[in-house]
Amino acid sequence: MTRKLITLKSVILIILFSMNGCADSETITGYWTGVIEMNNKKVDLVLNLSSERQTFSSYDLMLINQPISDLKITNTNISFSLLLDIELYFKGELNNNQINGTVEMQNGPPNMNMTFNLTKQPKTPDKPYSVENLTIKSKDVVLVADYYKQKANGKFPAIVLLHGSSTNLKSDYLYDADYFAKQGFEVLIFDKRGNGESTGEYFTSNYEDIIEDAIACLEILYKRESVDKMKIGLWGYSQGAMLLPRIASKSNIPKFLIAKSPEVINVTEAAAYSDSSRVVNSGNSNSNGHIAANSHREVEKLINNGANYKEVENFIQQNALKYSFMNQTGLYSGLNINKNEFDGFYWKGRTENFYSFWKEIRIPTLVLLGGRDDLVNTEKNKLLLNNLNNEYLEIVDFPLANHHLKKTFNPTMDSEFDFPRLIEGYTENVEEWIEKEITKR
Repeated sequence: MTRKLITLKSVILIILFSMNGCADSETITGYWTGVIEMNNKKVDLVLNLSSERQTFSSYDLMLINQPISDLKITNTNISFSLLLDIELYFKGELNNNQINGTVEMQNGPPNMNMTFNLTKQPKTPDKPYSVENLTIKSKDVVLVADYYKQKANGKFPAIVLLHGSSTNLKSDYLYDADYFAKQGFEVLIFDKRGNGESTGEYFTSNYEDIIEDAIACLEILYKRESVDKMKIGLWGYSQGAMLLPRIASKSNIPKFLIAKSPEVINVTEAAAYSDSSRVVNSGNSNSNGHIAANSHREVEKLINNGANYKEVENFIQQNALKYSFMNQTGLYSGLNINKNEFDGFYWKGRTENFYSFWKEIRIPTLVLLGGRDDLVNTEKNKLLLNNLNNEYLEIVDFPLANHHLKKTFNPTMDSEFDFPRLIEGYTENVEEWIEKEITKR
């Protein structure tokens, strides 16, 4: 019965993907490549339309195998939507294995001229890796992971990818996993505890729990026969990047680190910087920005001095009543602190300082920073790291990049539009460093 239902579903999908009244060469099912263009700026676009799933990818936008929605086909007309930071609506016409059309942006200007074109390819390209599903025991939780295994024989460098504080699913790192796998790495990505398919509670966990999860993943790599044990490393983004040196202090498995947009002191300083910037950028004075920053430092001081969750909550609410602009920050007047989460990384974790661990790093470490990062203070962090005079640290700063290391377009600063693409020079710098510090070892 199950097999019959699956077969029937496949037949229905194939029928839906077939162009009514069109020749076989104009069937929509298949692998399509092309570009999106606006104001002479282009980014790549890939559609993979099969009877089982319909996805889009854009390596320029750092997106892999993201779902398409609202796919509709009528005669030679095709439309679909892509949900990025905003929703894009595509309308095109199929003709001789080509699709050409226009793109509208959710709440975008009516005179916006964005187009796309796609060409059907003979087949879906082969990948040098396969993906294996794993479950990993880490103390009291089970982590669900994907393991990117090289198809070739031999021993390969390997890397665990660690999340930011709000990007907690393995699906958030498909681009990065694909990128490193294509560079010849075996890669492990996982749903963070309490997220996706992994068990546990996220917001009641502390940094020690998150670190133990990373070490459990490292130990899995260490046991794989296809992994070169002298070339196992960690890549971390944001929160994951901040934790890298502390993880390296607790395990001798990692032999290299790649830190993308780390805060090098603690979460308090990241929150102080991002909220003060938000207050000033919304039209408030610099002095109000300082108050916003110092409010976060006062919260840290209260916690350090043993204040309980109600005392911290009361300070935040009273402070927001005193300074109305605090409602534009993470310390707003309606905030209520969950008692069970107070001991976790979000509150008591603010008191943990990671700076000294950066000084103690004794393995090659690449630090990648964006000059337009609105979540961490790049200039301050770069100065602090340089002051350590640690020969194992290599720092690369991309002046036009944001926290994701994507190019940002700011109409007040930039003379021409561009898409939020991967910042120029990222792949070249990473690959050059990999060749120097990992491949040749």
